Amino acid sequence: MIVGPDAAGAADRITQLAERIGAGVAKTPSGRDVLPDDLPFAAGVAAAFGSAPAASLVRDCDTLLLLGAHDFDTCLLPGSGPRCRVVTVDAASGACPVDEDVFSAVRVTGDVALTLETLLPLLHRRTDRRWRDAVEDAVEEWHAEGQEKARRFFGMAVSPRSVVAELSARLPDHAIVVTDTGSALDWWTRHLRLRDGMRAVLSRRLATPGAAVPYALAARLAFPERPVIALVGDGALQAGGMNELLTVRRHLERLADLPPVIFCVLNNEDLSRLTWRRRQGAGDPRIPTTGEVAAVSYARYTELLGLPAVRCVRPGDVALAWEEALEAKGPQVLEFMVDGDTPPDWADPGGRAHGGQGPPTKPASR
Repeated sequence: MIVGPDAAGAADRITQLAERIGAGVAKTPSGRDVLPDDLPFAAGVAAAFGSAPAASLVRDCDTLLLLGAHDFDTCLLPGSGPRCRVVTVDAASGACPVDEDVFSAVRVTGDVALTLETLLPLLHRRTDRRWRDAVEDAVEEWHAEGQEKARRFFGMAVSPRSVVAELSARLPDHAIVVTDTGSALDWWTRHLRLRDGMRAVLSRRLATPGAAVPYALAARLAFPERPVIALVGDGALQAGGMNELLTVRRHLERLADLPPVIFCVLNNEDLSRLTWRRRQGAGDPRIPTTGEVAAVSYARYTELLGLPAVRCVRPGDVALAWEEALEAKGPQVLEFMVDGDTPPDWADPGGRAHGGQGPPTKPASR
C-alpha cells in the first residue's frame, strides 16, 4: 500500500486494512504525516531517493494499492518481471496515472476514507503473515541501521544524520517539521520519525529550493500553538530563505511569546544533493564553480537582523543545542556546521541504496 496526501484523515481505516490483508505501507513524500512512523509496518517514503523497505514493497509486491497518492512517482513501478496489479483510490478520476498497457489496473474514484469504510467489511483476515512479518523485520532493521549511521562522525565534523536523529528523539508533541529540497530532504526522509498528530510539509515540486523558511512561517501563523522546525540546507537558504528571514524579523513581536519556530541550517558550503549525484553517477570529484556555496555565517547574519541564533560546530553539542532551542520561545536560527562528505543512503557504496544501487532489505515475495 502507498498512501499520499489525499488519504489524510483515513489513518484508522488504512491501519485496519493493512492489518487485515497483511500489507506493508509506504508513504509518498507529501503524504508522510498521513500515518505515524512508529507503526511496525510503516516502510518509510516511496520516492526516487526513498527508503529501502519502501523500494522493496513496490518492486516485489503482486498487488499495489495506491490511496490518495496522486504524487506517487509511477517511474518506481517495476518495468519488468511479474505483472503487478495496481488499484488506485482517488477523489479525482485518473489522479494517479498508471500505464494500463503494462499493469493490470483498477481505478476507484471516491473519498479514500469512505471507500475503505465500504471495502473493509468485504475482506477476510489473511492468515498467511509471512509477507507482513518480512516487511516488519525489514523496517526494524532499516531503523536500527539508521540509528547506527547517525552515531558515526569523522574528526570534529558534525554528521548531518545526527542533527536530524537528535531532533527526532526530542520532537515535541504536535510539532510541524518542514523540509527544503537538497540533502536536507534526504535526512528528513531517513532519520525523522513522526509520531501521531505531527505534521510534515515540503514543496511538492521536490527540486524547487527555498520553500522551507516561508512554509515554516506560514505554519507558525496558521498554528500558533504548535512548535515548528524547518530543515534547510545552505544552498536552499541562499535561494531565497535569507530574504524570508527578514519577514520573520518583521513579525518578531507577534511571534516572540509563541512556541519555538526553529530554522535549522545544515551548513556544509556545498550543493550536496547535486555533488553526491555527480559523485555517485560518474565518480567525479567536487567542481567548485558548480557545487560550492558561498561561505556565510548564517548565525551572525541572523543576529544582524535582530533574531536569536546559535552556531554548533562540535558533534558532542548537537543534542544540547536542540534541547535548548526546543525549550525557548519565538523564532531562532540553529546553524550546524555539518560534514559535506557524509553520503546519503542512495550514494553510500557501503549501504543499501535505493533504486537498484545495491540490494535493499527485501521482504520475501508472497
